[in-house]
Amino acid sequence: MTSLVLVRHGVTDWNEDGRLMGRVDLDINARGRVQAACVAEALADVALDAVYSSPQPRARQTAEPVAVPRGLSVVVEPGFDEVWLSDAWKGKTVAELRGDSELERVIEDPTYRSEVIEPIADVQNRCVAAAERLFETAETGTEQTLLIVSHGDPLRVLIAHYLKLELARFRRLACDNGSISWIRFNQRGPRVELLNWVPPGFQAGSGKPAALQSS
Repeated sequence: MTSLVLVRHGVTDWNEDGRLMGRVDLDINARGRVQAACVAEALADVALDAVYSSPQPRARQTAEPVAVPRGLSVVVEPGFDEVWLSDAWKGKTVAELRGDSELERVIEDPTYRSEVIEPIADVQNRCVAAAERLFETAETGTEQTLLIVSHGDPLRVLIAHYLKLELARFRRLACDNGSISWIRFNQRGPRVELLNWVPPGFQAGSGKPAALQSS
């Protein structure tokens, strides 16, 4: 049985400004570092076998506080990278793009091929393929718990896939910065046991969902 623990990176200045980032190299800010520490504390009792991250610095910086105390390396997996954006949209807010027919088509049709943004169907395909590769490398017959630190849309489309949710509806899933979701897989298939839980700044051992309690 394998479990995927899915974490969205801590907040950046551009997150707080509501700006589209794409693959711009941005660090988590002071609040994002607090979120990363809270994620690490929330997962302290979880026996993780491996930690994977998007190539983006903001994802790796969120993964490291979880991995380092365990003596694990953060393995960069390009399949979990952020959605590609052209320079035309980088740094823009949705409000600034409102009325843009290209944005409307992208939102309405997940398969639409635009010159300014990676089709969300392609994002889902690469994220699912990356997750399936992790399953293939997991030791057969053993319980593996794998952490993936990525971005809002890649995580939402991954969850949508395992929920068998129509891709056009993936935006109905919340995925906040610093949030934790959990998918457990067994012979009957995937089960989402935790969705978009944001750990508060709590004392160790308090306020944790059942999925994160030590067994």
